[in-house]
Amino acid sequence: MSHLIALAEYSNRMAKDDYDAVYEYFSENFMSHVTHRVNPEAEGTDIRGREREFWQNARAAFPDMKFDVDLVIEKDDYIVSNWTITGTHNGDAYYDVAPSGKAIEINGTAILRFENGKVVEHWGGPHCMKGVGLVNG
Repeated sequence: MSHLIALAEYSNRMAKDDYDAVYEYFSENFMSHVTHRVNPEAEGTDIRGREREFWQNARAAFPDMKFDVDLVIEKDDYIVSNWTITGTHNGDAYYDVAPSGKAIEINGTAILRFENGKVVEHWGGPHCMKGVGLVNG
């Protein structure tokens, strides 16, 4: 299966709140450089579980969240995607930030590295954290 097809299937399942898709499409050795930067205490834990938890918490905080992939480039074992997330912070607290009612539109880029058909590494940035004021910069 091509990496693009795997990414499309994963995205479709996540859009339906099927967060267990993380365990099917991400390797046991998955490393999210974003997770470690945002949650330093996550080192040595189940990073796929942290990734699942991140998206589950994001959906709970932004119940109308929409994730659009604007551009995807595949090269060898890498996929680079440019994406946009929109939503309103009217659900649960997002980390320690109480629901603000603020609408967000966040553009970002993710780089995924694949091995044996599964994602093994992810790079990006904590853009959602900036959108609700949890981090600066």
